[in-house]
Amino acid sequence: MAQFLDKVRRNPLVKKHQEKVKFAMVGGLNFVVDFVIYGLLANVLGWIPVGANLVSTTICIAISFTLNYNFVWQSKKSKRETAPKFVLVSLFSAWVVQSLVIFVVTGVFGSGEIMTLLAKLAGVGCGMVTNYLGYKYIFR
Repeated sequence: MAQFLDKVRRNPLVKKHQEKVKFAMVGGLNFVVDFVIYGLLANVLGWIPVGANLVSTTICIAISFTLNYNFVWQSKKSKRETAPKFVLVSLFSAWVVQSLVIFVVTGVFGSGEIMTLLAKLAGVGCGMVTNYLGYKYIFR
């Protein structure tokens, strides 16, 4: 396994896009945590989808900051300098971009169990772009 990971690390394509690969890994982990919490709140506990999104994304923002600061961007800037900007970008992405997409998708297609999850998936996709661009600016 160690040889495989070393081979992956040395791959020129991975080296060239290392930042994006790490961002995708952290995003994938955050997505799973976010999606599970959102699904439990919206589909098991019966919360309205936008409310479930607000709670699930807030929890994930804390996880995301730590992983992005230390692992993805390996920022040399202080946490005091980067944290407020990170929170603003994350909240905009999660609360505005994702919530707007969820609101529109469930408004157009309904809010059954599957549709609320598909709406969340669409929101995450849109929010991912906003996050990447914002985080790149913050941590560089």
